[in-house]
Amino acid sequence: MNQIKKSTLFLTIFLAVSLLWSFEKTTASGADFVIEENQFTYYNDGLTVTDTTARNGFAGKMINTSNNWNISHNRMDFSELEPGKSYDVFFRVKVNHVPANPAGDAFSFGVWDNTYGNFIIPQKSVPLSQTQDMVWKEYRAGTFVPNLSVNQLVFFVAGTNNASQASEIYVDEIILRPHDSIVIQDSSFILHNTSVLTSSALASDNSAAILYNGAGGNWNIQAPIDGSKLRNDETYDITAIVQIDRTDWHSSTGDIFGVVLYDSTTATYIVPPKVYSTASLETQDKFKFYYGIKINAAPLSLDPTHIYHVSFYQVNNASQFPSIKVDLISINESQINDNPDQLIKAKPYKISPGNQDDLNDSAGITYTLSAPQNISAKIVDSSGSLVKTLVSGANQSGTVKLSWNGRNNANAIVPNGMYTVVVSNASGDLYKKNIQVITGLSLNAPNAPEPFVARGTWFEGGEIPYQSSARISYLNNSFQDLKDANMNVVSIANWNGPAALYTDTLDRAAAYDIKVMAFPMAYSTLYNPTLANDEVALYNEINNRISPIKNHSALYAYVLKDEPMDLDMDHANLLKNAKRITESIDPNHQALIDYVAPEYTEFHYGVQQTQTLLTDPYGAALGYPVGDFTHYMNHPYYSNIDYKPYLDFLHMLTKKDIQNRAPWWTVIQNFGHEPTGLRDPIAAETRAMTYLNIGHGSKGFLYFIYQTESLWEGMVDEHYNRGPKFTTVQTLFDEIKTLEPTILSMTKIANVATTIGGGNTTSSAHPHADVTTHENLATGDKYLVVVNHDCLNIANVTIKIDRAKLGMNITEIRDSLTNAVIPFTTYPDRYEISSLPFAAGDGKILKLKKDTTQTVYVGQDIDLSMFGGATKNNVDVSASDGKTAVKVVGAANGWDMQWFWNKNQLVPGATYDLYAVVKIKYADDLNYDANGKPQFVTPSGNAFSYGVYDATTTSYPFGTQTMPAAAMENMLWHTIKIGSFVPSQTNNQYAYIWPADNSSNVYAVYVDKLYFVKQ
Repeated sequence: MNQIKKSTLFLTIFLAVSLLWSFEKTTASGADFVIEENQFTYYNDGLTVTDTTARNGFAGKMINTSNNWNISHNRMDFSELEPGKSYDVFFRVKVNHVPANPAGDAFSFGVWDNTYGNFIIPQKSVPLSQTQDMVWKEYRAGTFVPNLSVNQLVFFVAGTNNASQASEIYVDEIILRPHDSIVIQDSSFILHNTSVLTSSALASDNSAAILYNGAGGNWNIQAPIDGSKLRNDETYDITAIVQIDRTDWHSSTGDIFGVVLYDSTTATYIVPPKVYSTASLETQDKFKFYYGIKINAAPLSLDPTHIYHVSFYQVNNASQFPSIKVDLISINESQINDNPDQLIKAKPYKISPGNQDDLNDSAGITYTLSAPQNISAKIVDSSGSLVKTLVSGANQSGTVKLSWNGRNNANAIVPNGMYTVVVSNASGDLYKKNIQVITGLSLNAPNAPEPFVARGTWFEGGEIPYQSSARISYLNNSFQDLKDANMNVVSIANWNGPAALYTDTLDRAAAYDIKVMAFPMAYSTLYNPTLANDEVALYNEINNRISPIKNHSALYAYVLKDEPMDLDMDHANLLKNAKRITESIDPNHQALIDYVAPEYTEFHYGVQQTQTLLTDPYGAALGYPVGDFTHYMNHPYYSNIDYKPYLDFLHMLTKKDIQNRAPWWTVIQNFGHEPTGLRDPIAAETRAMTYLNIGHGSKGFLYFIYQTESLWEGMVDEHYNRGPKFTTVQTLFDEIKTLEPTILSMTKIANVATTIGGGNTTSSAHPHADVTTHENLATGDKYLVVVNHDCLNIANVTIKIDRAKLGMNITEIRDSLTNAVIPFTTYPDRYEISSLPFAAGDGKILKLKKDTTQTVYVGQDIDLSMFGGATKNNVDVSASDGKTAVKVVGAANGWDMQWFWNKNQLVPGATYDLYAVVKIKYADDLNYDANGKPQFVTPSGNAFSYGVYDATTTSYPFGTQTMPAAAMENMLWHTIKIGSFVPSQTNNQYAYIWPADNSSNVYAVYVDKLYFVKQ
């Protein structure tokens, strides 16, 4: 399946289930925010008066003898309101009529951005014909999102200089009312003929109206629209929340249902009759839960005085689609934000530079200029005094990006308060935007998760019933499946609903020894860009979500986001901040993000640095034969991306920071989504991809997906019966459960072996079995993971192990799963396993037992001498002793790492093999070809040279050898045999590593150790 399609489907699923839930919930944030007269600012003749008809006994009053804004309210802080939510602005006003039938306008009102200098809600006048003499009425100004800035907003009421018709204007309150949809529940539907209300566990209120298909085309479900809730100055979109009943999940085709929006007042169609079918974009995907279908193509103008009905009618295709259920109708304003786009932005607009914790420490400032001009930009305080000069007389044009780190011109952090960025040219000020400096949060450090091999699946939370008893039954049956499949964890997407849904899920998971990875209402929280501006609001939002569940024993981790597919630093920082705040509120459970695609994974993981790298690499692409994993997703943009190098790239991302202990987990393809990119893998391919992931470094495995949903064939079918994919996963997890200690002990290193046989037989891809190498840092034993690329046939594979690259002798080889001894032959240059049988697509982990009787003398990095800026004793979690020497490659390099060994540790006259354990970091990991497509980097030139020098005789026991950069796998330890010789007991000899002058290809060279092995 195309990854964009999968992401879009998840968003569709989220919108459906969150929409259902949002209509049922009520929270404190749903209350009106009321501004009373004691918060008004008065000008000229405006004042507070006693008024017993006002809600609190007082009101603001002004004489209508001017057009001035004589009653206003100024506000910059809207933190009491729900972040990102739209609010309707109402003014509660009455006027004193002079004649009985006054003419002209009574007053005007609006919302002005006093910082930027423009209207947020345009000023509008109210005709006296729409008022009653001295009768309070709420007048709507418009809709806006309060928390889009901390600019000073002015809510004002102005006169109309019409005192002969309306002498006084009174203002009781300014009301910010949460903007909500108009919802028509099924209980308000008008039902005809066979349509009835029926119990439905997945419906928001456990009830829905059912429409039975058949001949006739009757409008059997009619949802009347309450015109009193409509406004003639708005346009609307109408969404129906429906569930579709199929005779056969796979083959049902044709018409599904019809819908119409009818104006009964004028007897006309507003939305003409439309039949939805399996060819319709809105209904081509298959969901078992309720989801939303927007019935209008263009925004609708609806007259509040008319009577409208949204009606659903039968289609004559009951043999394919017997019925549909309708839970509710949602009517939403097409435009729910009157905030105009401004030509200057500050993000975040609240910064906390004082604690220097990399959480909103600075603000990014972006403004747009229509033509080249000399620009100055500065930060001023609330009195207008200069704080910081950002730009002084620079010629700029187009989009300009600056930043302010909360410091003044003396580089001191400024006190808390409100500051303004002012952009000006020779003619004066162009733009202004407020930035607030706050104290900010104090975050706790998270606890590192214990080593854990995940054995799990991706689970669609939208299928969890709302109805309590149905929910418990569903969870019991599902988690019994997961337990029987040898799983220990489940990742739940779209986990939305009432509090009981979360606790029931966790309680049932605990009963089956399943750990849960999920975040309640994740999309609702992290699709809210307003939270990126205010770390305190983000903290409060996350705390409200996770506090009820954070102490539950079944909780393993929070999954904040599925597949961020952008290179937007603002979004990346929001996810980073959400991760840090989540782990501060609950330091015992890590916050994860599921990454996809090489460029997005590198970008986002580089910013967020989750404690586990969770990724979605899929290898069975549509259009490529069984066993051919050469194309990632069959997407033209990713034509350069081969599955196995992609796995190596993902593993490498966790190793770029040598102190990073994060494991890498993979979501493994166990589904297809034809015709949009991914082919449904056969069981042997799922097995091969599993062992390929083990071999290339993954420590956790989640199969996509448990349920059958959309076009995805899951482990259970549409009736929740276990299918072939269940058996495949069950068998693999039985093996992985046995192999778990081995998998945890393995650290991937550079490969030391080659294979003959076990290649793919359906194409020229993968001519031999895959082999990778790993090391147990505690014991020194090494492992080979070998995977048969032939997913159709048994294969006999011969494995050749290069002794020079292995760097040790071995005494035996065992199959880590069965513990069977594997016969091998020893040659001077290699160990060889001949014709090892593999089932189709099978993988094996072979343990190479180290010969502990060898005489070995080790020089760790601490024993080395450093020159030319090289350093030692650097923490490196993949090094044999946890420390490494490193040289960041410069313009000129030399013998920067040298080992002067202790002669007394060597047997006089004996011959020794000398080895070095070295790795390099590429200067770049990912770039783009001439067509702008991503590709993995293969470095050119040399990485380093190595050898032994005899300073006493000024000679070389053997010549300097050079290592090409392309021969070094990125950030994997390579054992390099420097040579065999008899070390002198008298001369001053030493080994050296000489980084090449190749900084454009190699960023750094690392040395773990050098060591002698006595022959």
